[in-house]
Amino acid sequence: MPSDILSVDSVWKRYGERDVLRDVRFDLKAGEATAYLGPNGAGKTTTLKILAGIARPSRGTVRIMGLDPTRDRAKALRGVGALIETPGIAPYLHGADLLEYVARVKGVPASERPTAVRRAAESTGVADQVDRPIGSLSTGLLRRMLLAAALVHEPDILLLDEPTLGLDPAARHDLRILLRSLSDRGVALLISTHLLEDVEEVCGRVLFLRAGSVVGDEPVHLDSASGDGAPRRALRILFVRDVSDELVRDALGPGVELTTDSPRNIVVRFTGRDAEQAELLKRLFGAGLPVVSASTPEGDLARRYLERVGREDAG
Repeated sequence: MPSDILSVDSVWKRYGERDVLRDVRFDLKAGEATAYLGPNGAGKTTTLKILAGIARPSRGTVRIMGLDPTRDRAKALRGVGALIETPGIAPYLHGADLLEYVARVKGVPASERPTAVRRAAESTGVADQVDRPIGSLSTGLLRRMLLAAALVHEPDILLLDEPTLGLDPAARHDLRILLRSLSDRGVALLISTHLLEDVEEVCGRVLFLRAGSVVGDEPVHLDSASGDGAPRRALRILFVRDVSDELVRDALGPGVELTTDSPRNIVVRFTGRDAEQAELLKRLFGAGLPVVSASTPEGDLARRYLERVGREDAG
């Protein structure tokens, strides 16, 4: 398997006289959860359609597992699962029929399809709904059934367009857990959404798209940059009781900056990515400090979104 299981190289897409995508370039690695953020009309859904084989680029190339989907469509797209917009499905079709059909199209052997259908339905919480007609499902249940269809063949790459649309808070929570587990198992995720909370809880990387061009590619939890260009993160730590800066510094060691909002609420800034963050949390617990939660400081991703792409109504 190539280190980059999906590669987008100088992709343009023109509709009539308008360039919807302009020289879009990025790669995805196995297990990488990437958010694709931008205002309506920026080209996010068009990008996903090209990657899913629904549309073709006007210029540029896409490689999936090293294959060109315009030349070797079936083989290139076999490892891709996609939930893009709300596809038109006959309302009388039952959920089980939909999952069975997708499994067959994606090459799941007949003997394995019942297990694949059951596993996908259980993972998205619709196992008790598969015998119902699609047209009888609520918006949230339909969304979860479509996600099950995207997962039924255990894809290597998952393309999601507003995956939590129509879901209640409990279902959104469960879906985030599922997406994180898929990423941990090596599935590459590309998620287009307007819900920054989904991004902060699932993704480690964000691509900002403005007017068809990628204008930012950085860690989701980036706070600033160190002198050598290494990513900086900010982590807000809430404690059960008052804790002094000295105790926190002793636990974390050198290389971190602390900002104290209150004796129970401290923001830690450090250089690194997920592994470094995990190590810092391990040190806090190892020192016996009463940690309640660790989260990204409010407003960081929203602030960067506005800086990179501006406001949707700005013209």
